[in-house]
Amino acid sequence: MSVMTENKTQRTPYDAEHVQIVDHGLVMTALYIPDPEQAKDPSYVLEHITDSQYEAVEVVAEATRHFKNEGAAFSGWIVRSGYSYGEPIATKREALAQLHREITDYFTR
Repeated sequence: MSVMTENKTQRTPYDAEHVQIVDHGLVMTALYIPDPEQAKDPSYVLEHITDSQYEAVEVVAEATRHFKNEGAAFSGWIVRSGYSYGEPIATKREALAQLHREITDYFTR
């Protein structure tokens, strides 16, 4: 009689719960970071995202501040996810709310 053992590797769910937002003032970046140890310092992960140890990390969405006096067609925020760009948003608070909606949409597509 043989005893079969089951490989009990724990998998991290692919969901919005594993997204961290890195706020650098004029840019807010939403990162899916599946490794709990890496998620402890999302700013560091963003700065080193091209390192092979972060290959499972994804940029889910980003909000960027634009200024008319710097050549933009408007002053305000734009939220993008993938190749989709939203409409201009007046305040950072509204941009953050839209960023959270994009995160939710990203995982329900």
